[in-house]
Amino acid sequence: MITSTSDRPALLLPVFGPLYRVAAPLTELWLRVISGVALMVHGWPKIQNPTGAADMVSGLGFAPGWLWSILLSVTEFTGGLLLALGLLTRIAAGGTTVILLVTVYFHWVVLEQGYRGAELSLIWSAVTLTFLAKGGGRFSVDRLIGREL
Repeated sequence: MITSTSDRPALLLPVFGPLYRVAAPLTELWLRVISGVALMVHGWPKIQNPTGAADMVSGLGFAPGWLWSILLSVTEFTGGLLLALGLLTRIAAGGTTVILLVTVYFHWVVLEQGYRGAELSLIWSAVTLTFLAKGGGRFSVDRLIGREL
């Protein structure tokens, strides 16, 4: 049954409604922070050597490799930081989603690992794509400053 005030179905156990209302923004915060930190952890070695992936990205057809390697490094680390903070969330999520979709291609097609090799990148890209669509949520710097892209 759909209620008149929402497009969501009525709860089978309405007693859990208040819990869900409190938990929803907290779970969104948790997912945003964890995914941002994960991107930062993966981006940290790249930031320390920003041109280190030049040959790899060049081999994928991104030329000049040194430039794309720097962009990869900055986007992955800084995008993760911004995502964790919820600052410029949609921009950060958009950039990191692009990177993750390239890693899907890299694992699935280039390394010929198929779904098994691309699975984590697919999952992480679903997470970042969600924040691209929804923004940073209630507990984000975007919301705090009252501005969002």
